[in-house]
Amino acid sequence: MARTAEDLRKIQTQLNKLYPEAICMLEHRNAYELTVATILSAQCTDARVNITTPPLFKKYPTPNALASASTKDVEKLIKATGFYKNKSKFLIAMAQRVVRYHQGKIPGLVQDLIQLPGVGKKTANVVLSNAFGIPAMAVDTHVGRLARRLGLSFSKNPDRIEKDLCSLFSKKTWTLLHHQLITHGRTTCKAQSPLCNACSLQPLCPTGLREKKDPHTGRWVKTPERVVSLVPSVTELLCQWGLASSLVGRTNYCIHPAKALDEIPKVGGTKNPRLKDILAVKPTLVILERTENTLKIAQELEAARIPILVLDVTDWKSWIKAYQLIGQRLHRESKSKQSIVELKRSIRGRGAKPLKVLILVWKSPWILAGSQSYCGGLVQALGGRILGNTNKSKSYPQRAPKDLERLNPDLILLPTEPYPFNERERQELEKSFPKSKVAIINGELLTWYLSRTSMALRYLKRNYFT
Repeated sequence: MARTAEDLRKIQTQLNKLYPEAICMLEHRNAYELTVATILSAQCTDARVNITTPPLFKKYPTPNALASASTKDVEKLIKATGFYKNKSKFLIAMAQRVVRYHQGKIPGLVQDLIQLPGVGKKTANVVLSNAFGIPAMAVDTHVGRLARRLGLSFSKNPDRIEKDLCSLFSKKTWTLLHHQLITHGRTTCKAQSPLCNACSLQPLCPTGLREKKDPHTGRWVKTPERVVSLVPSVTELLCQWGLASSLVGRTNYCIHPAKALDEIPKVGGTKNPRLKDILAVKPTLVILERTENTLKIAQELEAARIPILVLDVTDWKSWIKAYQLIGQRLHRESKSKQSIVELKRSIRGRGAKPLKVLILVWKSPWILAGSQSYCGGLVQALGGRILGNTNKSKSYPQRAPKDLERLNPDLILLPTEPYPFNERERQELEKSFPKSKVAIINGELLTWYLSRTSMALRYLKRNYFT
């Protein structure tokens, strides 16, 4: 969801009410102590660091003292913070560089700070903002998570998140804001089980959970509010999982289940959806698939600050990951686990016959489903071998008729979509491949991934692989 100036003002106003005096929780008296504490805080709580640092600073009160320390001594003092061997090396090397290049004083420029061992951009910004009073936006896991959940950034790259946040908020507020986001992330907007119903930012949060009554189950459940699906089979899956009420947009090809989708607006095709129509329904999430949709629409959605979930569906491991991603993002973990169990059950035992399979998805020219396509993944999950890959493509290669004849398949499958293969064409191929079984198969069964994957596996195993 694109954040307006009014949205940003309200978010900042609410954070100011909640945490008017949010500060760095790492105890320090100067830039040196803060630099050391921040390095130690990696994969460690601030509370643990605050317990650890007093003995360390008593023995090594300055960079000059730390520069001449032995790693064994430092390791003993910082062991409780975890990863102490690496951290001790970083601390000593950091101090040595400070002594050598900065006269024993922590530098106050970001370009100098990031040259210190163990100091990345986040640590540099922590030191600049808290020790030198220079406005900076330090992006840790909490800041990154809240930025994405609040629709302030949709990147997982800390540098990109920093740029996004700095472009949205006044420079003079950066230091306080990053402390406020950290505090809110620790207390309320937690990575696991966020306390959405107790969060005063919830009305301003596009991804926050709200309890609503599912019309299909009658249960009160937590669901994202507004979802646009640009993937027909995923649209069907969402309905199967009881999320039809969360759908606010679909493609022209999202036709199942028809009754549940009658009143849901169409936003165009899978390759050319209309951005203005997507924006008009104010989605909090748009779901895409790497081969089904285009990079262009993904980039346009990101530019409009619309949260997206991009799936990549090929082999059975990627199907499991897709179920997990959708389940986690839409808070249907139980449905996700159920689908994964069913999938594994469908694969169990695989096929008794290690068939060589040719799947034709288009005619004139011949286009095949390769080993890295979803169709190819179905066959391989059952122990079959997909024929027709080329050096240029393992997804949907194009082959000349004479090349097909050399492949000598055991089984040729002709799905009824995207090309509408018919009985006449099946018979023609049967003559060209007298040693092969040639079968027409329902295209939706073979190509609608996730919503029909287990059904397709059972069908193929029963009819062709046993």
